[in-house]
Amino acid sequence: MAKPDWGTLQQQFLTEHAKSGISPKEWSETQGLNYATARRYIKISNAQSAQKTAHKKLRTAHDKECAKEPICNSAIPTAQSREQDSAHDDESTFNLCNYGLNDMQFRFVNEYLVDLNRTAAYKRAGGNGEGNTAYVGASRMYRNAKVNRAITDALAERERRTQITQDAVLKMWWDIATADVNELTEYRRLCCRHCWGFGFNYQWRDAIEFEDAVTEARVKKKKIPHDNGGYGYDNSLDPNPDCPRCNGFGIGHAHFHDTRDLTGAARRLFAGVKEGKFGVEVITRNQDDALKMVAQHLGMVKNKTEITGADGGPIQSTGIDLSHLSFEQLMKLRSKKSKEKN
Repeated sequence: MAKPDWGTLQQQFLTEHAKSGISPKEWSETQGLNYATARRYIKISNAQSAQKTAHKKLRTAHDKECAKEPICNSAIPTAQSREQDSAHDDESTFNLCNYGLNDMQFRFVNEYLVDLNRTAAYKRAGGNGEGNTAYVGASRMYRNAKVNRAITDALAERERRTQITQDAVLKMWWDIATADVNELTEYRRLCCRHCWGFGFNYQWRDAIEFEDAVTEARVKKKKIPHDNGGYGYDNSLDPNPDCPRCNGFGIGHAHFHDTRDLTGAARRLFAGVKEGKFGVEVITRNQDDALKMVAQHLGMVKNKTEITGADGGPIQSTGIDLSHLSFEQLMKLRSKKSKEKN
């Protein structure tokens, strides 16, 4: 029996090991070799072994670093999240530990995702300062490359997870802003009892209503009514412009549509009803606020005013607290300072 060429077999093993990560013992068994003999020749090279050890050390250091970071509730696996993870093994999982954030930055990102308010998030995360000082600190934190990338990825992950897109939210606000409130409730002016009666006399709904009125008048010993205006009063008809009793204006009535039939924008506008001592009140969402949200989303509204120094440069610090001054006072102060320099 020819002696095995251990050099060639070693090269074959290294090739297979690089592809599949197979161990020397498993590879020897698949080749029909005695591992007790082959292990002196079939082994992982020193370079590969060193590289594997280095990777292991990096993973251990990374795990220790993540263990020091605070754990958010969303990072705690639940039965539902484990099912979702198993169903989406091919998708990348968002984890703040992967962004190299320090403790303050980690808390800031978590707090910012609550209400997207950088100043409030900065304070809740433990940042110091009030007013303009807090805003500057929050802006500096927000513009940090690692923090900004973590926030961007977190919002993208939230959008993917909830399947809520910016376009869908904008469409919802636009529906509320442009909904026709008349689809919920109307104030109608309808005909009075004399509009369509014969000779503009009082018109009854039917004979039963007239007989009930006659009986009540006799009991109360009042004047007996007549039915010269006839029957068939319909309070859904428009006023008669020639009616001498209402002068064609009719009688005003509040009308509420059946909210079970609402669809589209009207359903988004409707927020419920409230019954009180003054009657029924239809509650709607604020259309002006909705329109403002649309304008802000499209960049039509400025949320803040930025003041720069001379020639558009940064404002030079004087060591004096100017946070209590108004915008107009700051502009006057800057103008005065420029004149003094000239």
